Amino acid sequence: MAEYSNDEERLAAIADFFKHYKNLILSLLISTSVIGIGAFGIKYTNDSNNAAASKIYAEWLKGINQEGINIINKNLYYDDLINNYESTGFAQLAMFKKASALAANSKLDESELYFKELISISNGFFGNELINKMARVSLARILISKENFNGALKVIENLMTGSDPFINELAGDALIGQNKQDLAIEQYNLAKDLYGDDASKNIVIMKLNNIQPVL
Repeated sequence: MAEYSNDEERLAAIADFFKHYKNLILSLLISTSVIGIGAFGIKYTNDSNNAAASKIYAEWLKGINQEGINIINKNLYYDDLINNYESTGFAQLAMFKKASALAANSKLDESELYFKELISISNGFFGNELINKMARVSLARILISKENFNGALKVIENLMTGSDPFINELAGDALIGQNKQDLAIEQYNLAKDLYGDDASKNIVIMKLNNIQPVL
């Protein structure tokens, strides 16, 4: 550490430091300010959008629950959510509900399109991981029912390294459709070991029994 004989030398050293590193210090200050303002702006915008989307979502649900409006029909509240607030969890949950309702009404082609769009808008660093996973699982089930086994595996590929047994069971179903019994057995066994409830475990055991005897 440098030693100074008096205050004048100390002040001169400080002044020299700031003079020498003036541009760097200014750049750091500006960058920090921009980041701070940007983060505040993003948070304010997100909070504002979520508050607005929450009210619209509530009105949409009220119409469905109280007025008997079919969830799969066109709706102004739904359109407002998707067109103006698609990045919010409320809009994505509304889209998930509609896509699921379409599937329940055997409108699989329409449901598939909605789930694909939902996966796209809920994906990425700023996406909604839970909604994205639910949409992928639902889409995979539709694709398996339509015998698009390769497409189903691609949809859940990035989920198969987790610890959700239902993902492994779905992968097993798709692999059976591709006549890849050994790989299917591997996935079913993973699911069987991970399931905590007997009902789900027994379903997987039944699927395994259709391929090989299970002790």
